[in-house]
Amino acid sequence: MILYLLFPVIVGLAAAMCLPAHARDVIYGKSKETLQVNFGSETLFRFPLEVKTITEAAYFEIKPANNEEPDFSVLSVKPRMQEKTGDVTFVLADGSVIRTQLISTAQRTVKAGKKDSIYDFKPQDELLSSNPNLSDKREPLVVTELDLMRVMLSGEMLSGFEIQNLDFKVDLAVSESPLSVKLVRRYVGSAVNGFIYELRNESKENPVTIQLEKLSIGQPNLALLAQVDRSVLAGPNALDRQTLLRIVTKPGASSRKIVLPTALSREEKL
Repeated sequence: MILYLLFPVIVGLAAAMCLPAHARDVIYGKSKETLQVNFGSETLFRFPLEVKTITEAAYFEIKPANNEEPDFSVLSVKPRMQEKTGDVTFVLADGSVIRTQLISTAQRTVKAGKKDSIYDFKPQDELLSSNPNLSDKREPLVVTELDLMRVMLSGEMLSGFEIQNLDFKVDLAVSESPLSVKLVRRYVGSAVNGFIYELRNESKENPVTIQLEKLSIGQPNLALLAQVDRSVLAGPNALDRQTLLRIVTKPGASSRKIVLPTALSREEKL
């Protein structure tokens, strides 16, 4: 009788121990991947190459899955706390950068056919080369000028664009203007480009008004959209005299050929 009662328990435990691990492919590129990792259990991250650098992983314990023969292409990830989110970046041996957002969730009940999670990281190029017909089936990514402007405002990444952080001084060729201009970021795509400029009024006495409706880039004008955080730059505080200007242009536009009309208000002394 005792053996009869124990038999279903033993069979159930054995079945649970034999459940296969559930693996999921993660195709990485320029965008950030959001992944869930369960608190109280191990999640395996398998990479095509060894991981050389891991950044911002304070909420997670990350180490080689095999302690006896450490292999940094197969890592064990365990959350240190529940309900925590961290942006963790993995840099591979070839310099590839994988950006992830890891979300620590509460321990879940193991479902039939699934056990500890396994994430297999695969580069986008490898996916296309192993599936030659995939590129034909993919619809082309269409990014409008509004899409690019939203990304420039939010600071997020955008697939299909080369993003460059710069510190390049731009000459407006206006001798009387106290306005200084620097190109701080450039978005280069196939259909549209984007430029972000830092504008600064160097004068505490003379307010400068940005006349956005008269802005142009090149001849003919290739500017499509423009947005400025603050149109009037004035005041004793340096932060009140600076702003960011964002411009979406057609391909081929030069960031140096910007025509930025301004109105200068001089204070009259009595």
